[in-house]
Amino acid sequence: MLDTADVTRQFLQAIIQIIGRKTSEEYAAVTIRNLIKKLQPTYPFLQNIEIKNTRSLELESNVTVRDSLNTIHPKEVGMALKALAKIIVKFLGKNAGYFFIRETQEKIGKDYDTMLVKTMDVDLTLMQSTYIVEKKSISLLHIEKSDVMRRFLKVLMEALEKQTSKTFAIGFTAQRIEALRQQYTFLEYVSVNDIRYTLGSEEVAVQPEINNVDPLDLGRAIKSILQDTDTALTDLGRNSVADDLKTHLTLEYLAKLEEMGVTIIAHGVGYEAIFKQVIKALIDTLGKTSTENYAIFAVNSFLRKIDSTYEFLKYVKVDSATNEGELYHITITNNINSISETDARRAIQQLLETIMESLEEKVRNEFIQKFKNSLEKKYLLKIEEMGVNFHMIELHQEMLNQT
Repeated sequence: MLDTADVTRQFLQAIIQIIGRKTSEEYAAVTIRNLIKKLQPTYPFLQNIEIKNTRSLELESNVTVRDSLNTIHPKEVGMALKALAKIIVKFLGKNAGYFFIRETQEKIGKDYDTMLVKTMDVDLTLMQSTYIVEKKSISLLHIEKSDVMRRFLKVLMEALEKQTSKTFAIGFTAQRIEALRQQYTFLEYVSVNDIRYTLGSEEVAVQPEINNVDPLDLGRAIKSILQDTDTALTDLGRNSVADDLKTHLTLEYLAKLEEMGVTIIAHGVGYEAIFKQVIKALIDTLGKTSTENYAIFAVNSFLRKIDSTYEFLKYVKVDSATNEGELYHITITNNINSISETDARRAIQQLLETIMESLEEKVRNEFIQKFKNSLEKKYLLKIEEMGVNFHMIELHQEMLNQT
């Protein structure tokens, strides 16, 4: 059962992540730590909270709340959390503050939100309503259509780059905009540039004339770009960008996109998506000490070594790029989302162990850490939640080395 310390930790972690998305998580942690120190004279029990910098260890929670906080009446702790939230909202302004509270409520989850309301007297829904009444209405008019287009394309390209490469992300996005100009002539006001070679230009340039375009027409163009992107990623055996867009576009921009008829639905993390990420990370890791083509050959070989034990892996393979400058394809021809968590966990563990057994000792010693670094954070968290114990895999290999 959740206690006051649990809820406080979740609340603060959510705030740090939300602020950190617009700045950096390190900056957000320092800011919240300083605000808590300022509140300590009024709420001395806040000394039970420690906020650390996690630059070197992203996966570790940077909020520690001692159990002794549970000895304080929950409503007193709630008053401190409300005071903290009000300071942040005052700094952000009413418009951004409203969305900050709303996003905090969404991020902490239903169970924690219920605990906040029922036992700590922190009603985030009521706080949102208060800001609406004070402001009469929350206006998004200050966000221009050009701002939305620019932000959407930047986040889209960042999401694409994570799964492919910067060159592909820029080139593909520029090509799609060019191709869609015949249907949506207003896209002549939008351009994507590779600033590595075009010094002085913006990566995404959107001219103010785009603000005169009907919002629904602009929304249709954005949906076309999004659909084309997901189709291309699917063809390459990669995952939808929807989850990343949902995460990295703030609520203001998501609300504006919805006004334009664009609703971004997160797909979640299924086993197919996980195995695609695992394979990509393996190719990235092995490719650093050889070539991409050799890494692809090796991964396919290792998959074939264990697919007699895990039959669903027979439907997983990687095809090398046909031409120079193209990307390799990850193919999963059967739906593996229905496999058990146990089979998924064991398959990943055995795949890693099989690969490590084939590596030279120096490469083997660094392999797991490099593999983890190549995984996107959400997939690494999910894999660890499944029970894949990277530390035990490393220990097992060390024991084999000594025999």
